Amino acid sequence: MRKTPHPLLSALACAFPLALCALPASAQPAGDDETVQIINGCPIWPYTRCPGADLRHADLVGKNLAGADFSGADLSRADLRGANLSVADLEGANLTGARLAKATVSNANLQKARFIGTDLEGARLFRSDFSGAEFNGASLEIARLDKSWFIGTRFIASNLQEAKFNQVNLKNAYFEANVLRYAVFPSSNLEGCQGCPKGWD
Repeated sequence: MRKTPHPLLSALACAFPLALCALPASAQPAGDDETVQIINGCPIWPYTRCPGADLRHADLVGKNLAGADFSGADLSRADLRGANLSVADLEGANLTGARLAKATVSNANLQKARFIGTDLEGARLFRSDFSGAEFNGASLEIARLDKSWFIGTRFIASNLQEAKFNQVNLKNAYFEANVLRYAVFPSSNLEGCQGCPKGWD
């Protein structure tokens, strides 16, 4: 059965150049001076299609992976520092121990993804859907999470110091034993959230 694209991805997929939108992943050029990197059969370039890929320990520092399909992929301990994952599909992906410091993850689908011991320090996580995801022992220190969805998301023993939860949806989320010093939640939906800081709703 063909997978229905997530509405956030569909709405913004062609905000990127039309030439990229029109080409399938297999036809994406790598650039004149760039050698295409392929990891376990997965080409590393924008709009690649690698659902369920094995990308454990992959070195993806600074890579442009905009629009990539990594749904259900194993990215445990992958190094994605500074990578661009805008409009990417990471639904159900395993990001245990991955490094995403200063990565850009905007308008992306991360529903039910696992962030166990994941480093997201300083990451830009704008307008993305983390509903049903789990952050356990993760670091989101000084991360920006503007207008993202965290419906039913679990935050356990994570470092949320100075994180900016601006206008986010935390309906039915769960917070336990997190570091929340200087974290802010302005104009956010905290309906049904267990353990969320008080006074922001």
